[in-house]
Amino acid sequence: MPALVLFGRRSRIGSDDFFCPALLQLIFQIPFVLTAVLFVSSYRRCSTMQLHNLSGFPFWFVLLAIPIHGFMMFMNVLELHVSSQGTIIRHESRVLMKPLIMVHFVWAVVMAAYGTVGLVFHYRGELCWPDSNFVLVIALGLLVNVLGMQVFACCIIGGTPVHRRRRLSSGNLRRDLSRNEELDLLHGIDDPNLPNSDLYIPHQEKWEQRCHQCCGCIQCFTCGLFGGGGTRTDAMSVVASVFARFFYGSPDLVFSDIIAGFILLGAVQYHETNTATEHLTMRELRASRHLLASASSTIDFDLVQMEEAMRPLDQTNEALDAAIVELAHYSKYAIGIYGWMLYVWSHPWRGGPQLLFSCMKRHRSYVHGDNWLHLHQAALQLETSSAADDIVYADFSNSVCKPAYCVMLDHEKQSVVVAIRGTLSLEDCLTDAIAYGYSMDEVATKYGCAGRGEFAHQGMLQCAEYIMDELTRLRVLDMLLNPDAMPLPEPLAVNECYPGTYASYSLVVTGHSLGAAAAALLAIFLKPKYPRVRCLAFSPPGCLMSPSLAQASSTFITSVVLGKDIIARASLLSMQDLRDEVLELIGRSKVSKAAIMRQALSWKNPRDLLHAADDVATSSFTTQLTNYKSMLQQIQDHEPIHEMWLPGRVVHLKRQVRSQKRGFCMCCRPGTGICCTDRSDYDYGWSDATQFLKIYVSRTMLDDHFPDKVHAVLQDLAKTKRA
Repeated sequence: MPALVLFGRRSRIGSDDFFCPALLQLIFQIPFVLTAVLFVSSYRRCSTMQLHNLSGFPFWFVLLAIPIHGFMMFMNVLELHVSSQGTIIRHESRVLMKPLIMVHFVWAVVMAAYGTVGLVFHYRGELCWPDSNFVLVIALGLLVNVLGMQVFACCIIGGTPVHRRRRLSSGNLRRDLSRNEELDLLHGIDDPNLPNSDLYIPHQEKWEQRCHQCCGCIQCFTCGLFGGGGTRTDAMSVVASVFARFFYGSPDLVFSDIIAGFILLGAVQYHETNTATEHLTMRELRASRHLLASASSTIDFDLVQMEEAMRPLDQTNEALDAAIVELAHYSKYAIGIYGWMLYVWSHPWRGGPQLLFSCMKRHRSYVHGDNWLHLHQAALQLETSSAADDIVYADFSNSVCKPAYCVMLDHEKQSVVVAIRGTLSLEDCLTDAIAYGYSMDEVATKYGCAGRGEFAHQGMLQCAEYIMDELTRLRVLDMLLNPDAMPLPEPLAVNECYPGTYASYSLVVTGHSLGAAAAALLAIFLKPKYPRVRCLAFSPPGCLMSPSLAQASSTFITSVVLGKDIIARASLLSMQDLRDEVLELIGRSKVSKAAIMRQALSWKNPRDLLHAADDVATSSFTTQLTNYKSMLQQIQDHEPIHEMWLPGRVVHLKRQVRSQKRGFCMCCRPGTGICCTDRSDYDYGWSDATQFLKIYVSRTMLDDHFPDKVHAVLQDLAKTKRA
């Protein structure tokens, strides 16, 4: 920080981000300089040293290319030196970087002109062979060098003009904001006092435009494999408002500053974990206060009924072992509903051939939204080892807040299984991002279930409501479990059977990620009508429902979280805590960004990287950060974000094998990921939602969320338990 302003446009990088580009360009030029030196000294064959005709052109062209490359290499060395000075926030020692970059670009024009001259003379065919080949190599080296610089310049400068702010009438942000003024700041009026950050895009309209562009690019590059056609909906404006609020007015930072902040946070968390000095975030402190106050607080009568309807929680070791075996059994449905793409991903060698041999199936009227090869149905049957007749209803179509799901029969466990697909398409990503808490009063009244006065993730609540309405419309569960069920309204749309044929079967709702969230809410909707319903939620998001509802649902909802899964810890509040921690650590850094990046290979003690919290000198960044936090607090006071947790009781699968190096990079050594680690090196235990309120920066925080990994770890644990 701050971002460099070049040619009247704000770049996407700071003055300390030129270390790697300068080093790469320096290394790139070395072979061409050596080639030129060897040609001039030893390898010249047919060219002369004359200046008055073309016979001397190859010699003089290659000779003059040496100082041209040499000057650029000298500039690279200066850039390496200057960019490694200071710290992220102490940029005064890098004041020479901007003039160096300007000279760099001017000299690039000279290199381009010189390379073009050499290329033109070579293709005129008037130079002697083989010395003309050296002219071609040197000319191409110059032009490729310049082309690389141009591409880099377009990436860091193009499309990011200096932000044009419209001044507010008062010129300053008032301390007390009305709701209309606060919404204007979020979605319309630019505050001239805010720093111009890469993360600062205050307009909801601009966020909406960029979200549409991002979805369009992904849809184009993936040929629509992951959807995208249904993203142009009104829901995008809700997503845009979430981003507009979350990134509003952040300090003057570039993306590499944020990456360095995450590396610092990872080092701090690693040190805290190993020295048992972990500190609590504000959200964890609020959660502890909530647990202390919950006994004396007024709870919805429906929640009390829901807790009393079931026996007290059994969290003994025997119950834990039984839960692991049950989770391992039903996880196949949670990943089977993902269809053929996950099946090929999780079975890279045999998945494709198996699907090809299994896809030649006749069309089933009760399987909807599949492709013409019936690949989704084939993958579902292969993953669950089920017959086609065990599928009662399946719908693989997908749009915003309308996930794919299926209803199946599990004769081994004598249960009816409702499996809901997790995030796979762009539409699902959009659903995930509709992350504000939404009141459950309306759905609680509609379905006669618990939830009055509670809140749930808006997008996932709409998913559960959609599936509940579909099940009610089709009367699938009534047909299976109720002997007195009414005739089906659409008999051909469902694999019909006599009413109540499976009345003795239990009802299990399951899913992974987004599907786990929808399954948990759906189980709450179904509980008044089906008291024996159970939900098995695999890696549910950490921002699903209000704490009171999450605690009350622990009698029939079991969630499982693998390792340091970021999604199970993700919520608007935990992301805010993460953002605040990263910004604070950036302000405390005492080494250069290049030195911080090297810690991605091996953590040092944070004391080597950071100033003490009470030993940070005042700077422009600390002033920006103080103003930023004050502004965010005002917005939070006007429009608070609701506290939301994981649902039900929680089983935590913990990795036992530790990395032999304190690194952050992914590589094949113990402790780095499913591709490199023995999956049986896990332990498990009961936990609770309050343990998942903080995001941990870990090399496996994304890998731990993958459905095939969760399934594989559970299978290994269950196999070990049975043995």
